[in-house]
Amino acid sequence: MRLTALLPVAAAVVLAAPAPAGAAEVEVIADELDNPRHVALAPDGDIYVAESGVGGDPDTSRSCFDSAEGPSCTGATGAVTRIARHHHGYRQHRVISGLASFAPEDQSNAIGPHGVFVDGHRLLVTNGGPTAPTRGDPPVLVLRDPTLVSEEPVSRLYGTLLEFSKWGGARLVADIWRFERRFNPDAEVGNPMIDSNPVDVYSAHGRTVVADAGGNTVLRVGRHGRVRLLALFPNVTVPDPFGGDPIDMNAVPTGVVGGPDGAYYVSQLTGFPFPVGGANVFRVDPSTGAYTTYASGFTNAMDLAFGHDGTLYVLEIRRDSLLSENREGAILAVPPGGGTPQEIDLPGETLIEPGGIAVGRHGDLYVSNHAREARLGEVLKIELDD
Repeated sequence: MRLTALLPVAAAVVLAAPAPAGAAEVEVIADELDNPRHVALAPDGDIYVAESGVGGDPDTSRSCFDSAEGPSCTGATGAVTRIARHHHGYRQHRVISGLASFAPEDQSNAIGPHGVFVDGHRLLVTNGGPTAPTRGDPPVLVLRDPTLVSEEPVSRLYGTLLEFSKWGGARLVADIWRFERRFNPDAEVGNPMIDSNPVDVYSAHGRTVVADAGGNTVLRVGRHGRVRLLALFPNVTVPDPFGGDPIDMNAVPTGVVGGPDGAYYVSQLTGFPFPVGGANVFRVDPSTGAYTTYASGFTNAMDLAFGHDGTLYVLEIRRDSLLSENREGAILAVPPGGGTPQEIDLPGETLIEPGGIAVGRHGDLYVSNHAREARLGEVLKIELDD
């Protein structure tokens, strides 16, 4: 992997999207990103976005397999981009590159760097991993260790939490995939497959937690990389929309943030069949891992972020479900302390499969857009009406 100095910035592209009267003002502050996912705001105001990359070239990659995303290949194309204010606009610069990524041949819907957290001294990044990669007919499972790593060494980054310091250092903080292989906590709720896809990270007051979408867990990471289970989300039985037997739907946590009350808040994508209104935001006790439902009625929630007044913003990657042909996403606001979510009014087709959200110091929202597309990804600045 390559880490560029976190201070200088390079050339940028700044575009503006005019909004109709009465609607929020939307500005594109970064573009040409590869499958951008979560975003984070640094104390100095810079914005960081994780790029899941474009996978590997099928003609040269030594590690190709069948995946939930389709036939895919591994490559060292995952990255993190920084967006910094420059004069009256913004400049973007890819500050980390060479992370693990896999994607189908069209380079869409890649899996790679996903969660990002930044404070004054370090940048934390989760590198996701493949769900049940297989080969052959009948399909045979191929695990990260030893198979995928022996084929493409960058695969060792799948399922990990990484730290990058502003002084140029990089280190492995925790191997989330190895924890899943050894303990597989959600096997006890009916999910025996070894499946780890860490998608978000939050750190404060000496505590670091990771949301593992594949493992349906929130995990605590200790100072020396020890991983422990904090919360496990069970399956929920839902109707089959195609008329079959009821389905045991996975929880699939996607984002974790600290709330104003010191608890952790976790967004939920849900697994197949991705029902409309079937996702929740959970409140997790940081000491015991006990959780309650803080807000409900979301569809395929991808990320969440608190505003300074306690409003919780929840980002939906598709407002009408991942099974719908409508690719529009949405942002819903939960009032301080909880309550009924209200959708934020945005110009039509502003959000197309958005992937991550952060709140700026002045209440502006920063959202990654076109999160499942290569070279078409963006970061939007959304200035809300008072």
